[in-house]
Amino acid sequence: MADCDYIATEWPDQNFQTSNPIGRVLPYNITCPPVDYQAGQVPTTCTLGSNPVYAVNATTRSAIKSTMLFAQQHNIRLVITGTGHDLLGRSDGYGGLEVWLRYYRNSIDFQETYTSATGCTKSDWKGSAIHIDGNWQWRDVAKVAKANNVIVATGGSISVGAIGGWPSGGGHGPATQALGFGSDQILEAEVLLADGRTVTANHCKNRDLFRALRGGGPGYGIVLSMTVKTHPNVDVVTAHHLTLVPLTATPNNSALLDAVSVLLQLYPDLVDAGVGGYTYWYNHYPTVAVANSTSGYRHSVWTLGQGLDATQAALKPVVDRLRQNFNSSLSIQEDYVTYPDYWSFYETEMALYDPQGNTLIMSSRLIERPQVADFAAVRDVVETISDAPGQYNSHCVLLVGGGQVAKDGADPMSGLNPAWRRASYAVVTIRLVPLHTTNQERQAMEDDMLVKGAAMQKFAPGTGAYLNEANRNDPDYIENFYGVNYASHLAAKRKYDPHNHFYCPACVGSEAFLERPDGPLCSA
Repeated sequence: MADCDYIATEWPDQNFQTSNPIGRVLPYNITCPPVDYQAGQVPTTCTLGSNPVYAVNATTRSAIKSTMLFAQQHNIRLVITGTGHDLLGRSDGYGGLEVWLRYYRNSIDFQETYTSATGCTKSDWKGSAIHIDGNWQWRDVAKVAKANNVIVATGGSISVGAIGGWPSGGGHGPATQALGFGSDQILEAEVLLADGRTVTANHCKNRDLFRALRGGGPGYGIVLSMTVKTHPNVDVVTAHHLTLVPLTATPNNSALLDAVSVLLQLYPDLVDAGVGGYTYWYNHYPTVAVANSTSGYRHSVWTLGQGLDATQAALKPVVDRLRQNFNSSLSIQEDYVTYPDYWSFYETEMALYDPQGNTLIMSSRLIERPQVADFAAVRDVVETISDAPGQYNSHCVLLVGGGQVAKDGADPMSGLNPAWRRASYAVVTIRLVPLHTTNQERQAMEDDMLVKGAAMQKFAPGTGAYLNEANRNDPDYIENFYGVNYASHLAAKRKYDPHNHFYCPACVGSEAFLERPDGPLCSA
């Protein structure tokens, strides 16, 4: 009983999840939920589900290679798990053998001036860099960057792995709008290929693999090390916090959703002014979500290198518009905070240790300025994706477009979906799946998310989704996740992993397989 109580207590803890081979910070499915006996819960069924059956704690390159080759020789499904922080279940694999990289960690080295390991001089990067050798998390890399007074473009959560699916899938964080996506930070990488060779991919060598790693998702090999850009620290970061809460709760919360729709129209102006960050809204959430209310909107947005006056100039028209239209229906609260450098901002503003351990089903859509010109169309899609009362549904806007993200579109070695270069932001609609949800209830949630995804795609056709925070069951995932780059990424996949040893769901080349309801992977 004591062990059960311990697991129930520790379940949301990131360290607890990442310290276990089948621990998942954000598990795609939970088939053996913890039982809280103190709360009167009783155990039901407990299976491994889609988790691998065996795992090797691979702490050296030779152990990683030996495990990979063993799986090939015995026709066993291979699963690569770094931190398990993956919303699409790409660290899962029914009946598989897992290469567990949690403790594969060698060094993190700062380079005052970037120097390629192969002597490649074709990169135009003349600044500093960090070489990440091993499966370190961003919390570890951030410490090195801070000690050297530089900025590294990390994820927003400290538990995210620095060299795995996050950068290869794009990778956004608090500095993205100003410094670019994680994929655009990659200067070179060492990759263990399916044939047992370890190669370097950069602007000179294995260029097709390099481009695929820079936005084409995981699944081409096992990344052993990576060198990424670092940037000069800034002497000011200005953050703005805003909350909107209905003064009187109503069944449809029309004033709140009207305000959200107005904000969606105004975000492109903020992005063009150098404002980045994250915004959220909730409509009758089952628990308190914003300022002691179950319904509301909140945001934390910021500018890097801009002082209070410039930041206020960008945000004042937005808040003035809200007060003009909604002062009688919404409580509108705001404040500004100025920080003397990037890391004091990061350590204060970011949710560095937010509770995890829950399954989230989601869908995302990239939004360009022309698509939010018509208020009626915006309001219609907001109504569609905002759920009925009592559902664990939330919505996040990634204000990470424009700025350096748009500029990096000129890089021919970028493999990121080109739709990101035109987008101002992405809308992510999220459904939390309670731990003891039945299979039938979960299926209904997944069906509902497909409907929401289709509505967003109809609203913003021709853009795409953010592949690290998307619906892996999206029937149009090839177009939505990868765009026009899919053909070149598929060519790289077939060249470097011709027998699909590194399969993962919704990854490049995954259309060659079907995952049966009971889990086994079969040829399509």
